[in-house]
Amino acid sequence: MTDDLRLDLLGPLRGWAGERRLDLGPIRQQTLLAVLALRPNQVISADELVELVWSDAPPSTGAKIVPPYIYRLRKLLPEGVLVHTRDGYSLRLAPGASDLERFESLVSAGHADRDKDRAAARLSEALELFTGEPFSGLAGHYLSVQRHRLTERRLKVLAERIELDLERGRYGDLVPELVALVEEDRLREQFAGQLMLAYWRSGRISEALDTYARTRQELIEQLGVEPGPELRAIHERILQNDEPIARPAVRDELPYDGAAFVGRDDVLKQVVDALHTAGPAVVAIDGMAGVGKTALAVRAARQLGDVYPDGRLFIDLHGYTPGHEPVSALQAVDRLLRTLSVPAERIPADLEERAALWRSELAGRRILVVLDNAPDSAAVRPLLAGGPRCGVLVTSRRQLTGLDATARLALDVLLPEDARELLAEIVGPDRAGSAGAAAEVVSQCGHLPLAIRVAGARLRHRPSWTIEHLSKRLDAEDRRLAELSTDSGGVSPAFALSYDSLPPDQQRLFRLLGAMTGQDIEMYAAAALADLDVVEAEDLLEQLVDANLLLQLRPGRFQFHDLLRQYARTLAPEPDAVRRLVDYYLYATAEASAAIFGSRLHPLPEPATVRLPEFASVAEGLAWIDAEGANVLATIRYAESSGALEHVWRTGLSVASCFFQRGRVYELDEAHQLSLRAAEGDAEAESRVLLSIGSLGRYRLGAEESLRTLLAARDKLPENADLTLRARLLASIGYSQAKLRPDEEALAVLDDALQASRQADDRSIAARVLAYLGVTYSDRLEFAQALTAYQESLAQGDLGVQPEVLNGIGECLLELDRVDEAVTALTNARDLGVERGSDYSLIYTYAFLGTAYARRRQWNEALDFGRQAVELAQDSDSTESQQNAYVRLAETLLAKGDLARARPHFARAMELAVVDGQESMILRAASGLARTSPAA
Repeated sequence: MTDDLRLDLLGPLRGWAGERRLDLGPIRQQTLLAVLALRPNQVISADELVELVWSDAPPSTGAKIVPPYIYRLRKLLPEGVLVHTRDGYSLRLAPGASDLERFESLVSAGHADRDKDRAAARLSEALELFTGEPFSGLAGHYLSVQRHRLTERRLKVLAERIELDLERGRYGDLVPELVALVEEDRLREQFAGQLMLAYWRSGRISEALDTYARTRQELIEQLGVEPGPELRAIHERILQNDEPIARPAVRDELPYDGAAFVGRDDVLKQVVDALHTAGPAVVAIDGMAGVGKTALAVRAARQLGDVYPDGRLFIDLHGYTPGHEPVSALQAVDRLLRTLSVPAERIPADLEERAALWRSELAGRRILVVLDNAPDSAAVRPLLAGGPRCGVLVTSRRQLTGLDATARLALDVLLPEDARELLAEIVGPDRAGSAGAAAEVVSQCGHLPLAIRVAGARLRHRPSWTIEHLSKRLDAEDRRLAELSTDSGGVSPAFALSYDSLPPDQQRLFRLLGAMTGQDIEMYAAAALADLDVVEAEDLLEQLVDANLLLQLRPGRFQFHDLLRQYARTLAPEPDAVRRLVDYYLYATAEASAAIFGSRLHPLPEPATVRLPEFASVAEGLAWIDAEGANVLATIRYAESSGALEHVWRTGLSVASCFFQRGRVYELDEAHQLSLRAAEGDAEAESRVLLSIGSLGRYRLGAEESLRTLLAARDKLPENADLTLRARLLASIGYSQAKLRPDEEALAVLDDALQASRQADDRSIAARVLAYLGVTYSDRLEFAQALTAYQESLAQGDLGVQPEVLNGIGECLLELDRVDEAVTALTNARDLGVERGSDYSLIYTYAFLGTAYARRRQWNEALDFGRQAVELAQDSDSTESQQNAYVRLAETLLAKGDLARARPHFARAMELAVVDGQESMILRAASGLARTSPAA
């Protein structure tokens, strides 16, 4: 069990299973375990493990070296701890199973505790977990970096604990510890400063000054620099014997935060708690324009009066204020010093000296500084307080990644119910109307507080308007931004300030993204849209995320807030941009389809003119379709509206097969409908689309409806159509005929299709026709001939049909009573089906495996596979696969002697078979019902 494993990383690597100490084996094996333990409960691919573990000596075998080491680790670790998934390996650790996790938990608890004694005790307990150099003796660049990180983390926590001890007046006790720390690293100014304070406050002024002199000498001799402003400030205070004394409280400068503040309880608590920490706190709030950053900051600051009794300062840095240049750091520090009543003649002209004086003035005080509307990290850094009792709360439209914040909060729009409450607060409950009408208005505002405030103000000041009238005005997307803007501000001016602050390359991409056809976009699509290199496009996307003009809901995928997207669409477009994007989705979908099915199912007219992702495996093609399928469909809709009809049906055909593979039936139907409309008037295109509809619809609509559609496709087929298309159409017609009646006529059509595929020299179609022949012979109960056809299909080497062919081979072997061979074939089919995400294929694989294991009388495995087949079948629209799954599970239960549980499954199979007119299944289900009858 995972609960039994404990690991020590904060020293030599050690492990226990319960009370038993584990022998962790050779160094490289320990290195692998340490890497997995540093990222517990995360999946790490084999390739990444090679890079992290063997970076000092990469093996010639690549990722193949990983499984043997994993095997050895599994043998010594408790069962279920080290697991393998499709994507890699994961070490499953229970909460608190590693000393590193316990260390971070104790540190967090110490930071959150407002009682200094308890906080210091928890930090001390955390530090005691270090038993030496983290994972000492283990090699590799990754572990070296992590070792350095954890060592620095320990020193930071140690400095925080010493700061708490200084605040608790334990000066004498600290001196021996600090002397050793300073001797260990004479260039670390923080510990030197703390030693100087401990000496000074113990009455040992000469030793404090001597510590400064020695530290200064070391810095000059080794680095050629003077001590930093913090150490110089402590030295100056000691020289002046300027022990902090009580000062009058600074006035409260917080602005009015408005009457209507709703929701945000969770984030408000996060901000308040983060500013309650024992050490110096720097909290950064970022978010898009109008999301309510300032209101949140001011509301939080008002709740912290008891924590910061010496004052709450507020300064607007005007990073995004119309008519104002951003306040420089030099100007901001001057303003803050004057707020603290520092005479003008004492304020230095140099920024560094001015910032040092600012930090010195804050020493010993408990002050909260709110820095609102910051343009960037550089404007904030000189304003940070150095004292352990001070807090800084920063708001910005940009993500302040260059700021060393103790807590960060990305503020999102309001929850729908909070947005409705804000609207009601502004207009009054009587004017807010029904919940549905209010929900519609706040949705049209994108749940953005600024937009809701503007909309609410318009409704409040127009007594004749109803909320339904306001909603109708907001419903027109081309007028929505105008409705949400005023002469003095509103949504569009706020967005314009953010846009205007961007450099030209970011502005251009922002404009072009307004034309994206789907709901989100990834870097290849953005590169096509903007005609850029992929890496450059990704960098620009990330920069727009930093500016909070773009959302990144998961790695690599970007989208707009609805109102920002509408704003982007008001800016100057580039007509060729959308054409490039439509081209991109046509060719990228075709490449993903080729990766999934092993060959290109539909030809394209010319090479791609845009950079495409590379799909190295079936899984990568499926992952792309899963992520991009909705965007592909949206692009097809756009192409139809813009008259790019060839793009519609070509893209629609490529994505339809992928949707079928993933069981996305509603999207499959829409892709087909759009393609058929677009192909009208082009006989060959219509034939291709009807072929796809008939082939992919066979499992859902039945063979009879499929055949009608395929015959219509044959009627549309031009005389000069290429032989490959003709062979595919013949194959599909023959298979649908065979599913209705597996007679000689159907076999003749399939034989014609096989000859056509060979004339076209297309092994992919030949493989499919041979698979169809295998199914037909199986339906005729001629299993030896069916097996031969399936084996010939497999020999064609077409990856796209292999799972289905292996299923057929497994079924034939079962019927020929070659059960062990059947299990082998079906296990291979399962592995391929899982790899390809082929749910339709897996329904049959699991059903056949259930039968195979029942023949072996391995009932647990048989029932498990049978139930998996039924579960997958229930999620599909294929009644044929459902019949097969139900009847085989029922037969397994019957063979086991569980007649009561078998009967309902026979009954369900019968019900479905009667609707479809499947005579062989009706007979099979009827036989099962007779054998499970209470009278039997």
